[in-house]
Order: sequence, then C-alpha cells, then structure tokens
Amino acid sequence: MADGTAVTGAAGVVAGRDLHSGAVRWSYRRDRPLCTVAAAFHQVVAVYHRSETCGEVTTLGWDDGRRGPQRTGPVETPTQLVSAGNQVAATGRRYLEVWRSDLVRTLVYGRLPTPVQPATQPRPDCVHDSMTLSNGKQAGGKLAVVEKCPGESVRLTVQRADPKEPDHPEVIFSTLLSGQQAQVIALSGERAAVVLPDPARLAVLDGQGKEVAEYPLAVPDAELRGAPPRGLADVTQTPTEVYWFTGSVTVALDTGDLRPRWTRAGSLGAGSEVAGRLLLPVPGALAVLDTTTGKQLGALPVDRGGYRGPVGTASSGGIVLEQRGDTLVALR
Repeated sequence: MADGTAVTGAAGVVAGRDLHSGAVRWSYRRDRPLCTVAAAFHQVVAVYHRSETCGEVTTLGWDDGRRGPQRTGPVETPTQLVSAGNQVAATGRRYLEVWRSDLVRTLVYGRLPTPVQPATQPRPDCVHDSMTLSNGKQAGGKLAVVEKCPGESVRLTVQRADPKEPDHPEVIFSTLLSGQQAQVIALSGERAAVVLPDPARLAVLDGQGKEVAEYPLAVPDAELRGAPPRGLADVTQTPTEVYWFTGSVTVALDTGDLRPRWTRAGSLGAGSEVAGRLLLPVPGALAVLDTTTGKQLGALPVDRGGYRGPVGTASSGGIVLEQRGDTLVALR
C-alpha cells in the first residue's frame, strides 16, 4: 500500500482501494484467473493465467489503475513475485524470469520451454527451492537461487539479474552447501544468507561463495526443511534490518553483514516498521519492539476473532493493514 491506496487481487480482479474506507477507487478485470499480484517500482504488477502457465503480465498505475507495459511468457504456475529496485522476478520450480520496470525480460534461468540456443543454461535439470533478488544500489542487481540438482547436495547460485543476454546467465558463484536442504533469506552487498536445518543455523557467504560466518538459530528444524511457499522466504527488508518469519519465530538480521541481531518466538509474521519501531503480529496484539534489540516496548491489542494463522502487515499514513489468509483488515 502507498499514497492512501491499498491494492487487492481476487479471482480475475485487481482493485485499488481507499486506505481509510476500503472503497474501490479503480479496478482492472480480466476474464481469466489471477495468478498473483505485487507492488514493484511504484506500480502494480498483475500476473494472469494463460493456458497452462501464468503467462500474461500487466502493469497498472498505483493511483489510477491505468494500464502500462504488458508482456506474455511461459511463467510457471504457481508463481510469486519479488521486487528490488527497478526489477521484479517471478518464481518457478524449474524456470524463472526477471523483468525490468518496462517488463522487458532481463534474465531467464532454468529449463527453457523453447530454447533458442541449446546449452546456454548451466543447470537446466535442477529444481529451484527458493530465491531472492537484490537491487543494483545494494548489491549490483543479483539473483540468488537455492537449487537441488541430480546427484549432489543442495546448491546456492548467485548471478547477475541483468546479464548482457537474457538467456545467457552470468553466474557470480555457484557453490554446494553442507546438507540436503536450505533456504536463501537475503542478499546484501557482497553477502548472502542461507538457513539450514539439523541443526538450525544461518550461514553467511561472501562474494566468492565462501562461508565467512555461521550462527546457531533458536528455530524449529521442521520450519527450515523443504522449500518455502512458492519459493520465497517471508522477509521484510528495511535500510537497516532484514526481518524473517520462519513460521513461529521472527529473526532480525543486520543488513550489513547479515548476522542475526535477535529472535522473537511465538510471533505470527515478519512485521513492519512504523516511526522507527517494529510492529510485530503476535497472538492477540501487535507487539511494539525496539528494532535494534528486539525488546518489547509495548503492545496494541488486536482482536482477530478465530483466526490463528500467519499475519502479514504493512503500514502507511497511520493505518496498519493485516492480511489474515484471504482477508485484509485495516487497523487505525
């Protein structure tokens, strides 16, 4: 949400709603199901089903819903979008894409549906378990992918998000990790953070793929096994912190060296910052935390009725939004 507008997507409709009243300011409808919708470069990016793929992509103006650049392509279903700077990536277990703000494709990676030139992809037979994207200002426009390839342990590959040719990946490093399961959490500068189970730990790698630090985590191993939903860890990033929600624990990482600063068990989401504090969803409330130490400074009671699942949050103009499953709730 931004500028007094919250954007929602359901069935084939994307709607911009007044942040205070929920009234529809504008809407965009297609006669096909919506795969996913996300905010990127102060626009709305809507992805619709096309045949067996999530192949129709449209940008919409945040304030008025005016249609902008569009594209079609073989994006896998299901997919989810992650944005950084002027780029957005669409996840996929076998195939993923990165687009810039005019929806020109800057990278394709994985098993290309119709390869123009064979053998341009380094690992077309691998499965993508998780990924993250960094913007050019912080990390040179990079895409990190955790891959499971036949006959080897889990692998982390970091590459340019905008190589000279979209179908010729420019890999910065690709390294095997110690274990069969991992999730990539964040990229920052020349650092990458991945988490591994059994035992639960966070490993930090440098720009050559060498592990430079490892930290034990007070996180249930079960929450680190397997791939996160649609290939993206639940992360909120600010200029100073990365907040990662594991499923029952929120972990704050320093954006500089990606070391864990604090953990909070029993949380319901990654939270969002308001006026220099973190509003963290917890059972029955929004806890107000010091962003540096994680110390609780107060709590705002919230009645969520019978809802017991994860809670996504965002804030703007004195309004806090909570996403509870398929329901969006505005709190004043």
